[in-house]
Amino acid sequence: MNLIDLSKRHLLNETEHRVLEQILDAVEHDTKINIRSVAQQSYVSTTTVIKLSKKLGYQGYSDMIYSLRRHAEEERNAAAGIDLTSILETVDEARIEAFANEILRCRDNCIFIVGLGFSTIASSYFMRRLATLGILAYDGAPVDMMRGGDQPSLTLILSKSGETRDLVDVALHAQTLRHKLYTITAHGDSTLGRMSDNCLVIRTGGSVAYNVPDFFIGRTIILFEYILSRLVDRLQQES
Repeated sequence: MNLIDLSKRHLLNETEHRVLEQILDAVEHDTKINIRSVAQQSYVSTTTVIKLSKKLGYQGYSDMIYSLRRHAEEERNAAAGIDLTSILETVDEARIEAFANEILRCRDNCIFIVGLGFSTIASSYFMRRLATLGILAYDGAPVDMMRGGDQPSLTLILSKSGETRDLVDVALHAQTLRHKLYTITAHGDSTLGRMSDNCLVIRTGGSVAYNVPDFFIGRTIILFEYILSRLVDRLQQES
């Protein structure tokens, strides 16, 4: 549940925004909170809290809390509906967990996400989604990535073939910077697949024609959402 989105959608004022922030924090951390506690912590009356619940479309405070808790639980379990066997050639939870752990390890540095052609759709998507968690990432042309950094970080390369020369050059440069190198590809036995510290292989058709369905980008984005769900779990445990 996004506090800013809810505030904008229901035109909440500053006081209502503050009250809702208290409520969502309690719901997301699964802590018990009654209407008097909400009012005290937000410096408002219980009447203000009840009016907020009705402004949000609920019958009352209890109805709001029940609905928000149920929605939060659905969000936490959203990844359970993702069938990784339809996305990855080999489902290896240890590799996925290692990916999530590496992202968190490098979150204070800049994480590089590099793709070319249609893969830039997925690289840009993942960069923006990481930003929603406060994790800095950069996507762009390979030449832009060649600036390096003071601390070893993580370089993620998206390449369906795993053989694109420019991307292999990026991988070589990342290794000289002592970055961890991760690749998402359709060919685990490719040059990039063999170079990588961790390689996730997307299940896709073998055709490279543009007039037939190609699920590489779509499945890569779904995989990103699954990895993001693991990141959210870890971040919530830290808070």
